[in-house]
Amino acid sequence: MEGKIKARICFASLICVLAILFTSCDFRLKSKREVEKYLEKQYGQEFTVLSSESVTDDYYDDDVWMVRAYTVSPKDDPETQFFVFNKVEGESFGVPGFRNGLQDTYSLDIFGKAFEIRAADTDVQYSFDYFYPVKSSSVYYSRLCVNIEPVSSENLETVCTVLSQAYADTSEVVKNIPYGVIVVLTYREPTWPENQSCLIRIDSFYLSGFDTNTETFEKYILDEVSKYQKRLQ
Repeated sequence: MEGKIKARICFASLICVLAILFTSCDFRLKSKREVEKYLEKQYGQEFTVLSSESVTDDYYDDDVWMVRAYTVSPKDDPETQFFVFNKVEGESFGVPGFRNGLQDTYSLDIFGKAFEIRAADTDVQYSFDYFYPVKSSSVYYSRLCVNIEPVSSENLETVCTVLSQAYADTSEVVKNIPYGVIVVLTYREPTWPENQSCLIRIDSFYLSGFDTNTETFEKYILDEVSKYQKRLQ
């Protein structure tokens, strides 16, 4: 009898815990006004949601329950457009839809344009790659990868200066380092064998622990090259 009572108490407690967890979850996709208010708080200016559509069925991440893509413009610059994704994601602590967040491309677009401008009058060779999380679309990108090659001791200072200037220009518009920007450098000295090169990645994780000065970039890259050469020995 006592065992049954304990079992009932445990079951009731479990139901209460699950009820609290489920009521604390937000399964509802954000309204246009909520997206605009989020961006205004994030960037300190007003925005206008131009359109939105559900992209749940075509989203690459299997952990998402619902995804909506919004096309947005700054209110004072309607020609500029970027994207916001509202994702209600998978499971956390066994609760489906536990995470409901917004991710936007505004800051990475600003960085991309700043990089193009700073690199325009240099011999830095680069290309942009975009990550498209929506299978049937080549429009709704969510991340930017800047590929820079070749990089060597001959142009390292120029490359690092362009990077530093691009981040400085971006910080004048947005307060946070743009999440979703990845810089990949292919370092190779002219004297190295043709099949040897060192890939160096710089992203928001790296930048959380370092500044964006030219000298800091140079030191980090040369340290990575030194590690690479030691592994070959």
